[in-house]
Amino acid sequence: MDHDRLFKELLRVCFADFIALFLPEVFQYLDSGSIRFIDKETHSPLLRHARRSGDLLVKARFKGRPTYFLIHVEVQSQRRHWSGRRMFQYFAAETFAHNLPLYPIALLAWDTPRQADAGRYVIAFPDRRVLEFSYAVIQLNRLDWRDYLQRDNPAASALMAKMGVAPSDFAKVRSACLRMIGRLRVKREKFRVIMEFIDAYLPLTPVQEQQFKQELAQWQRTEREVVMEYITSWERKGRELGKLEGKLEGKLEGKLEATLKLLTRRLGPLSQAAQKRIGKLSLEKLDELFEAAFEFETKSELSAWLADGQAIVVRAARAKQI
Repeated sequence: MDHDRLFKELLRVCFADFIALFLPEVFQYLDSGSIRFIDKETHSPLLRHARRSGDLLVKARFKGRPTYFLIHVEVQSQRRHWSGRRMFQYFAAETFAHNLPLYPIALLAWDTPRQADAGRYVIAFPDRRVLEFSYAVIQLNRLDWRDYLQRDNPAASALMAKMGVAPSDFAKVRSACLRMIGRLRVKREKFRVIMEFIDAYLPLTPVQEQQFKQELAQWQRTEREVVMEYITSWERKGRELGKLEGKLEGKLEGKLEATLKLLTRRLGPLSQAAQKRIGKLSLEKLDELFEAAFEFETKSELSAWLADGQAIVVRAARAKQI
C-alpha cells in the first residue's frame, strides 16, 4: 500500500481542514486562502538526496499581515528509522533554503507502538543545553475515533480510519466517516480522495459488509440518499477509470509486442535484460523506440538508446562521425 501517496493526496485537498482539526491555534493566524504547496524541486538542496516521499512543505501568510511562513508536515507510516533528529534536519535545511520561519508537524500514522513520541530533539552537554527543538505531534494511534464523531471536518472523516480502529469496529467507523461526509456535502474531488483513503484503511470482510449495511439502516432516509448519491458517482467514476486503464494497458501490450518483434527482426534475439528494460517503458517511450528501431543496425545502438532513455537518430549520428 502506498501510504505516502494516500496521506499526501488527502492533505493536499484537506490541508486547511487538517490544521483546523488538530492545530486550532495555528488556524487562528493562518490565512487559509494563501496556502501554496512547495514543489520538491524547490526544497533545500541539502536534502535533495534524502528519502522524503512522505513530507509536505506549505507556504502561507499570517492572517491580516503581508508576511509569510512555512508549515512542514512529515508523514511517517512506520516507527522504524523515525527520530526527532530528522525533524530538526528538515527544519534547519528548509529554514535556511527559504529564509522563512517554519512550523514543524509530525503526522505519525504507524499502528504500533502506541508509546507517545517525545516531540522534541535535544542536544545537551554537562554544562550547557545547546539545542531544544520541539515540533507538533499528531500520533493517530493514540487518538480515539469516537472523540471525532461530531467534529464535522473533512480531514476527520478520513483520518478516523487510522485512529487505532479495532477490526470489530471497521463497519461502525466506516459508517461514521460516510455519515460525516454526507453532512458536510464535500466537493466531488475531495470526496474521491477521502473515499480512496477510507477504502484503503477500512476494508470490509463479507461479515463486516453485513454489519455496515445494518449501520446504514439506522440512518435517516435523507442521510442515506445523500451518501448513496456520492457513492454511486464514486463507483461510476471507478468503472470509467477501470475501462480507460484497461484500454491503455491493452494498447501498451500491443505496442510492446510490436516493438519487440521489430527489434528481433532487425537485430536478432534480444537478451532477457534488454526485454525487461523495454517492458518497463511507458507507451510514449515505446512509440519513440519503435520509430528509432528502423535506424538500428547493431544491438549496441539499442543499448545506447536504452541507456540515454530517449530517441536518437542513429543514421545522423553515424553520418556525423563519417
